[in-house]
Amino acid sequence: MITPDAEILQQWKELEQRIRFASSFVITTHQNPDADGIGSELALYRVLNKLGKEVHILNISPTPGNLTFMDPKRLCRRYVPSKHQPLLARADILIVLDAGSFARIGQLGQDALAAKRPVVAIDHHPKENNPLYLQEIVNSGDCSVGKLIYEFIMNTHPDLMDRDIATDLYIAIAGDTGNFRYGNTTARSHRIASELMQYGIDVYGIYCKLFGNISRSGIQLFSSVLQNIHFSEDKRVVWFVITRQMLHDNDADDMDTDGITDFLRMISGVEVSIMFKERLDGSTRINFRSKGAVSTNGIARRFGGGGHEHASGIVSVLPLNELYPEVVEAMVEHVRKTFNEN
Repeated sequence: MITPDAEILQQWKELEQRIRFASSFVITTHQNPDADGIGSELALYRVLNKLGKEVHILNISPTPGNLTFMDPKRLCRRYVPSKHQPLLARADILIVLDAGSFARIGQLGQDALAAKRPVVAIDHHPKENNPLYLQEIVNSGDCSVGKLIYEFIMNTHPDLMDRDIATDLYIAIAGDTGNFRYGNTTARSHRIASELMQYGIDVYGIYCKLFGNISRSGIQLFSSVLQNIHFSEDKRVVWFVITRQMLHDNDADDMDTDGITDFLRMISGVEVSIMFKERLDGSTRINFRSKGAVSTNGIARRFGGGGHEHASGIVSVLPLNELYPEVVEAMVEHVRKTFNEN
């Protein structure tokens, strides 16, 4: 079993006490949830359910189609204020997982504050120090929230761990480490994966569903992207644009854009890969992925975003054509400065 440091261990003990004296919970994660957010939600749901608690998973966004295999019983529901406000209002604690910022849980967060619900945050993004939180449990050095939930379970209720929970946590960790390929992969994450495998989880099946299942429309979109990629003069930054028209022309959807930024980062000589994507409402989503030498979250924060040091992003109300040139220029200059070049 992985033993956390003393500070985090104390946080787990405090959370265990809060759970012991509460009876109902709502669990949520950030908009456009990923494998880490959903896997962590499901694992914590199962633990609280085994403890005899009333538990609901409510998310501001629906589960992406490529991750529905994680939740065959549809435990993760999309938050509908008119339907779920009463349920949220009677919850003893709202537990927010992997959000990065309280704002990323949207209307659900505002409704929880209006109902004066206590909020506990568990995260591996940089600490928010939000005064709204009753308790904020953060280790920004961890590979995933799934790893944190694993620590919580094994240091408070190890007898509750089973194959389903182990599967949820393995998917969470594999998802945020790129199947143990990204720079956030550590010896500890490998040890935890090994311990989870002892519960008989289907590792190869998880890999196939999480990383080995590309749609035909996704391949068509990828082909279109490859014909329109751009490089900075020093070839250290690569970027591409995905418009709604490109998605329509390739019979693709937003899920088909997953992984393209990571793939282009693998180009020899590239240090940072950037995706600019036009969203359905005309706003813009930008993803940054770095090989490790360049920190990207500073540029993300400059434009209202955030995230990890080497994997960050921006969601802006500005249309793509207004934001695109300024962000490219800022990142290209940042990369030059990182390598001390004029």
